[in-house]
Amino acid sequence: MALVPQPLPSLLTERAPHGIDPTDLARHLGWQCLRFTPRVALLEEAVVLEVRASLRLFGGWPRLRDQVLAQAHALCACLWADAPTARGALALARAGGAHSDVPWPRTLDALPLEVLSAVAAQAHTLSRLGCRTLGDVRKLPRGGLSRRLGSAVLQELDQTWGHLPEALDWLSLPPRFDQRLTLPWRVETAPDLAQAAAGMLTALCAWLAGQQAGVLSFVLHWYHDAIRHQRRQGQHVVRLAHPSRDPAHLLRLLREHLAHITLDAPVEDLRLEAQDIVDLAHDDGALFPDMGPMGMSEPGAQAQRQQREAWSALLEQLSARLGADQVRQAQLRADPRLECAQQWRPAVALLTQASSQRGKTAVSPPPWPWPTWLLPEPLPLSLVTLPGGWQEVPAYQGPLRLLAGPHRIEAGWWWEPDGRDALHVARDYYLASSAQAGLLWVFRTRQLPTDPRSPWYLHGIFA
Repeated sequence: MALVPQPLPSLLTERAPHGIDPTDLARHLGWQCLRFTPRVALLEEAVVLEVRASLRLFGGWPRLRDQVLAQAHALCACLWADAPTARGALALARAGGAHSDVPWPRTLDALPLEVLSAVAAQAHTLSRLGCRTLGDVRKLPRGGLSRRLGSAVLQELDQTWGHLPEALDWLSLPPRFDQRLTLPWRVETAPDLAQAAAGMLTALCAWLAGQQAGVLSFVLHWYHDAIRHQRRQGQHVVRLAHPSRDPAHLLRLLREHLAHITLDAPVEDLRLEAQDIVDLAHDDGALFPDMGPMGMSEPGAQAQRQQREAWSALLEQLSARLGADQVRQAQLRADPRLECAQQWRPAVALLTQASSQRGKTAVSPPPWPWPTWLLPEPLPLSLVTLPGGWQEVPAYQGPLRLLAGPHRIEAGWWWEPDGRDALHVARDYYLASSAQAGLLWVFRTRQLPTDPRSPWYLHGIFA
């Protein structure tokens, strides 16, 4: 199969202040095709794929062809054709992608001379000999044709029709993505850098497609004029809550980030570097779909993943507009002290860490109950004497009835006195019931018998 990129800008790069080199465009297209077969090569201006070994994996030739073309057309417009040989497919693609029921050797015989490079170089001489198609050239005596035009024409014809083997240099992905671009003119505002970086984002997504991975964070570097400005460069890190290789999403997120940046000087060069890369999960169809209690199928893994991706995209945009510290999420910590059992971190950074550490054991909540509402500071409780005068119990909107406990927690003694977590607690927790306030989480401290203060405190309320 051969894909010939056309010199038309993609939707992402048509407004960019720079053009895409045709060689780079073909290379990016080849990177994308590596997800379908490891045998991808650049043949002149085209990308050729050997897909015979991948037909069964992707469900046959029609499904594989449709997936390859859908991904290729998302990057650029291209002509395509298929044939048993690489140069045969290239010739058919150059002719406009001839797809007919005629056997491919006869179709090649009817093609003009311009579809093969070595033959096109001798087109003027061949036309004087009365040749108009490749079939006319093949009818000429091979000895005289070789002596007059050289062996390159015969070699290309034999390779096209499969009489000689083709030696192709199979494409391989670079181990890491780090691309630099020299701008055709100076860019003075940060939002304009997004348009200039759109082509590099497209290349990044093509590289990710070949890796069958998604990016969690990437860095955009920009370089100022080194002669007139001492500060030569700047950079900005873009973090994603969910791995992605969608160029439109990455470009939209980059624009949100750059909208809040002011450049120190005009920019002359850009550099895009991929930092955190993780594998992307594939859609695996279930043999038996999950059925709900009413017999209707519940949303599958694909629908759930789409919901997570939409939620992650919303968090990314809000964090870019409002600031990372303004959109935060609670994180559970392995600490028995309620005051230190969770911390608030930037949501995107937390989700990025969770995606990169997928498969590792997360912190689990303790088996004992935790209150829904935690008071900022423990509230001291008074003691009341029960009727009969034989027992004192803590009171909060009336006497409390202890339902469960004690649960002893003694921790924090190992921290430095001036540290962030320097809170030494020695408490006995109880689950208590109040006729007015409901279920409460109270504790009793250990103190000397001569201390007149109440040892009971209210720490949380169960909603």
